[in-house]
Amino acid sequence: MASYVTSQKDLTMRKLFYDKIDGDEIIITGDEHKHIAYSLRMRVGDEIVVCAGGVDYTAVIDKMSKDSTVCRVVEKARNTSEPDHQITLFFGAMKGDKNDYVVQKCTELGVVKFVPFISSYSAVRSDNIKTERLNRIALESAKQSGRGIVPQVCEVIGFIDLLDFVKDYDVVVFPYERAENGDIGVVVGKADCKSVAVIVGSEGGFSPNEVEKLNSAGVSPITLGERILRADTASVAVCSVLFYLLGEWSRQ
Repeated sequence: MASYVTSQKDLTMRKLFYDKIDGDEIIITGDEHKHIAYSLRMRVGDEIVVCAGGVDYTAVIDKMSKDSTVCRVVEKARNTSEPDHQITLFFGAMKGDKNDYVVQKCTELGVVKFVPFISSYSAVRSDNIKTERLNRIALESAKQSGRGIVPQVCEVIGFIDLLDFVKDYDVVVFPYERAENGDIGVVVGKADCKSVAVIVGSEGGFSPNEVEKLNSAGVSPITLGERILRADTASVAVCSVLFYLLGEWSRQ
């Protein structure tokens, strides 16, 4: 039986995600097998890491065939890369590959869920947002960054739905270019928060009516200073600052 330890694994080692692992044998099929066998050209005796349920399983390849790779688990380790604070990013759907960039970079930072939304000034329709593609990007970014889970990219919602969803969070961070005050550090410091919702608008920002509705829902805007950031830049910048303020950029 594999030993059980608590250290983080070498992040340069090839990593896969599985829903559940039973026993000491892992059979890899489908696209992951093809990637291992034909793209990475891994062979019998090579090691990979398979993550399931927040546990990293180090496994050695025992057998390879045309359709599968059979691995033997040699060690288990609790994945230590997941943040203690759960940040969900609600981001206004954007044009082009900006959505890809936000999901990729914020997955690296530690965001646990992404919820794209359509608001009054959005330049795209909901059917332009390919959540299946974004979930694949989240998967690959989670592998690259050594995450213990794969963040979920939800289906696109409307602004009215957004107002209902953010009620479930300890703290809501809403950067708005016309906010005259409101410091992100003060907002986060007001509560012993474990769950944080971040709301970032699309390229067109929010209408005055939408800002008023957020205010009525108890969500106060914060300022990011004198400079106006692009929507994709703002998502990455705000999540970075939050993880720092919440102590997630230090090793325990």
